[in-house]
Amino acid sequence: METTAAIQAWRSIRKFKSEPIPEAALRSVLEAGRRAPSWENVQPWHFIVVEEAAAKEKLAKLASGQKQVARAPVVIAVCGDLTAWDKPKNREALMGLVEAGVMKISAEIVDNVILKDPVFCVAEHGPAMILARTFEQLGIAYAFMGIEAVNQGLGMCIVGALSNEATGTQKELYDEVKALLGIPDRMYVLALLTLGIPDEQPKARPRKDFDAVVSRDKVGRKF
Repeated sequence: METTAAIQAWRSIRKFKSEPIPEAALRSVLEAGRRAPSWENVQPWHFIVVEEAAAKEKLAKLASGQKQVARAPVVIAVCGDLTAWDKPKNREALMGLVEAGVMKISAEIVDNVILKDPVFCVAEHGPAMILARTFEQLGIAYAFMGIEAVNQGLGMCIVGALSNEATGTQKELYDEVKALLGIPDRMYVLALLTLGIPDEQPKARPRKDFDAVVSRDKVGRKF
């Protein structure tokens, strides 16, 4: 499918057929997330493909009982790895760009400029900014995954309403889910993606007018 057509065709799908997702299609969706753009190439994401019924039931409870989570053939737990922002790992990611020839800067610039500048180094700001940037990065990744899901003839819904470190709710259940999925302490479950072959054709949701969200040069000047 052509990219613009896939974007226009996007719908949040909550009803799925019972048949399994073709493995190649599932891999393509995951690969789209892996290939997504990332701040300084830190790639603070980890995608857990959940197919076991019992695990999906727990994830549904974590998402305040949203039935689609339990019923979807596949649920992808989108996790944010906060350790990716630690300066040693951030440096490793930057130097990886240098070694790949993507960035032409010295190790001295990395160490004495980028990793000390609060504009560039997220760790300079502390936990709140680290969590905010992690949400941002994961959002870019699962946006790519959603478009590829449409391209593969699949349906997807992004579930952001769930208990985790950010909401601070259902802590006992959340800890149980993290243990079940083998998630370490500084990796948070920040979104769930329900995925399957669509069994509904919902109407497109209304969007704000183009001129309400786009300006040229300054707010209020029409594009």
